[in-house]
Formats: sequence, structure tokens, C-alpha cells
Amino acid sequence: MRPCSEVIALLVDYLEHELPPAVHRDLARHLARCPTCVASVQAYERTVSLLHSLREQDLPEDLRLSLRAFLDRQAQN
Repeated sequence: MRPCSEVIALLVDYLEHELPPAVHRDLARHLARCPTCVASVQAYERTVSLLHSLREQDLPEDLRLSLRAFLDRQAQN
């Protein structure tokens, strides 16, 4: 079984189904036995849901600019 730190590092790719099938299955087995990692998955999913519910104009300008810069950096990687 993979260590929790590795599961958390792969969490976004796992949820986006961007991992090789064997790695995805391995993480799914880990999540079936690890309530701590399941809580991380749930927190991530709630965060994404909340972000989707926000309109850009609802965010303070400094947060919007910081978030845009972060997303631009992530897109370059």
C-alpha cells in the first residue's frame, strides 16, 4: 500500500483520471482502507465545488489576481 504522503501528492491526478490504470487502482485500494486520505479527497472535492460556484467578480481583486497568477504558473508546468 502506498504511503499517505504519496497518495496526497497524486490526489489531483487521481481525481482527474490522469494516472496510469495500475496507479489509479493502487490509490483506489489505499482510499478504501484509509479514512484520513478519504477526508482529503472530500475536502478537495468540496473546495472545487465551492470554487465552481463563485463568480470571478465575487472575489476581491487582490485574490483574483493572485489566483490568476497561480493558475498561469500551473498551466506552464
